[in-house]
Amino acid sequence: MPKLNTALITGSSEGIGRSFAEVYAKNGHDLVLVARNAAKLEEFAQQLTEKYAVKVTVLAADLIPVDAPQQLFAALTEQAIQIDILVNNAGMMQVEKLSESDPHTLNNLIQLNVQSLVNMTQAFVQPMIERGQGKIVNVGSIASFMPTPNFAAYGASKAFVLSFSEGIAEELRGTGVSVTCVCPGMTETKMLSHADGMEKFIPKFLKADPMELASQAYKASKKGEVVFLDKIANKLLVQWASHYPRWIVRGVNGLFSRFK
Repeated sequence: MPKLNTALITGSSEGIGRSFAEVYAKNGHDLVLVARNAAKLEEFAQQLTEKYAVKVTVLAADLIPVDAPQQLFAALTEQAIQIDILVNNAGMMQVEKLSESDPHTLNNLIQLNVQSLVNMTQAFVQPMIERGQGKIVNVGSIASFMPTPNFAAYGASKAFVLSFSEGIAEELRGTGVSVTCVCPGMTETKMLSHADGMEKFIPKFLKADPMELASQAYKASKKGEVVFLDKIANKLLVQWASHYPRWIVRGVNGLFSRFK
């Protein structure tokens, strides 16, 4: 079994989170799966147990309430389950102009993508530091590197995830705990299909397979990489966004959003 045995993965009932769970189980890790849909999690847990002979614990939870991460930590402490790897994957997207956004959905997005991720990290990182080993994997986005008109709050939330991850990676240097921010581009998931038709304009070669992404991200985390980008096209896009003046990047992204 791996030295870092148990991985907690949020948003693990579908999409990239489900792929992360499959990859970690394939590599011999016991799992704690967290998402809102208990029935879906239980079915998936049974499949993973039968296929990979790992222990899978299911905790159905909504991570949007501000006290949810602490309650989750307390529940696992009560069950004497030690979390060696935390994968903060749970997130949501809202694709529409800010002026037309539903305030409740907008606030939930910020709470889940930002506050919940911070609270989960804070709750689980201290025991890792005390043990002198552990890994935090935060799922950002290629949107972390550039403004995103028509889903500005989502892009800003992922920019926060990147900055936060890089900051705590330096705080944790020398503790034995590493932080990796995984920044996927367009990935073939349910979230992409809800992108208000935007997915129709994305070439097939730019869309990543979630299992391939999760496998590469797992290796990047194992090596201790702080920022992981999949696909050469995404790396080139980030290089472009980083080196050109922000008004050009902003204008090009705005033009694309209007074209859609």
